[in-house]
Amino acid sequence: MNSSISRFTQMDDWIFEVKMVRALRVKKYGEPYTALATLTANGESMYIDSQLTRENDDFSRKDFMTFYKFCQALEMKNVIYDKVKNGVRHPRVVDIVENVNPSPIVRLVK
Repeated sequence: MNSSISRFTQMDDWIFEVKMVRALRVKKYGEPYTALATLTANGESMYIDSQLTRENDDFSRKDFMTFYKFCQALEMKNVIYDKVKNGVRHPRVVDIVENVNPSPIVRLVK
């Protein structure tokens, strides 16, 4: 991804840091939205803290990919969220491949 969003902005003697984002699923701001989520940045990780939808509409793969692209633009290294299946919480960590430096595979031999 070519464009990035700065997490830090300086104005005068203040630096403003993006730490929390409220995301709304809607075509145009101000119209009724069909879903919302809260994201919290911590270091190089973005946590999707909550996901709420109207009328039992689930978050789709397309929704997640939009969050992925947003986190990629913020130069995050991974996205962390909980997936609930059959009432059981399953934590998930997804690396943002473009922003993670691959670690070399080192093998020690004698």
